[in-house]
Amino acid sequence: MKTKAAILTRALEVKTDTVELPPVGSTDIMVHVKACGVCPFDIRLYRGLAKTAFPKILGHEVAGEIVEVGSNVTNLDNGDMVALYPAVRCGNCFYCMNGQENLCVDSKWPIGGFADYTVIPAKNAFKFAGISAEEAAFAEPLSCCLNGVMRADLRPGCDVVIIGDGPIGQLHLQLAQAMGAGRVLVSGLIKERLERAARLGAKPIDAENDPAKQVKEILGPAGADAAIVAVGSTMALQTALQVVKRGAKVVQFAGIYPETDVPIPSHFIHYSEAYITGSSDSTRTQFASALSLLENRRVRVADFVTHRYPIENAKEAIETAANLAGFKVMIVPSIP
Repeated sequence: MKTKAAILTRALEVKTDTVELPPVGSTDIMVHVKACGVCPFDIRLYRGLAKTAFPKILGHEVAGEIVEVGSNVTNLDNGDMVALYPAVRCGNCFYCMNGQENLCVDSKWPIGGFADYTVIPAKNAFKFAGISAEEAAFAEPLSCCLNGVMRADLRPGCDVVIIGDGPIGQLHLQLAQAMGAGRVLVSGLIKERLERAARLGAKPIDAENDPAKQVKEILGPAGADAAIVAVGSTMALQTALQVVKRGAKVVQFAGIYPETDVPIPSHFIHYSEAYITGSSDSTRTQFASALSLLENRRVRVADFVTHRYPIENAKEAIETAANLAGFKVMIVPSIP
């Protein structure tokens, strides 16, 4: 079977064409894509900042309807609405065997969400109900953010600084609130996004005007219990080091491209006893939890989507997201 898809043929070049789908194996499903978010990683691939093999169908924040199930699939049926966990893990490496499948050394990403249809192992599909496909498509980025807040070891009543006012930062905001955080501060550069964060209950911080000073004016001179860096910037990470208490957790969630070294003062490491860690991807367990949070409205994303594009306009969709226009950009194949 063929499907229409937006194909990245090289950096900055996207074309719409039909491609042959792989056959639906006995343990696979075919999904009619209803919504696929444009992720910052899609932007990096498009710009050539992250490596990939060409041609490539972008998109991995996917929700849709099952239209075919393999002969050995017993827990899913045609017509089921599902959100798709995009990575296929090897299951055999040290990390997979020790509950850290997000760190798998041989992950494969067969999904191509900027398409009408995609084929994926049935174990990667999670049924949902009561929310739209657009909302369910947030399960993938939300699951990654869930890994981030778990790495931050948030406790009830703790004070948290989230650096980055985009969709990822505001998913972290809602998760921190759901986990019982006391005060949550969101630092960013875009007025409209900071106003959105404030409506969600955050204390906004203008990153252009000495954010560390602003944080400590609100929280006190000791600073925050945790900081999550949700934007790919060396300056953002350095700001995080300035706003946390001794013994706090700093989580570098966003990737920095191109890769660069970040200077960290040796005295900070020695005397603060702060923990600096990363957060990469998510597990299927975290994906299931994220989808449940969306279904139960513990995390609300219905108003996040400001731009929707058909497959034919995928290049425009990516550039819209890259230019920080609106808030969340979606590919919605059913748009004529």
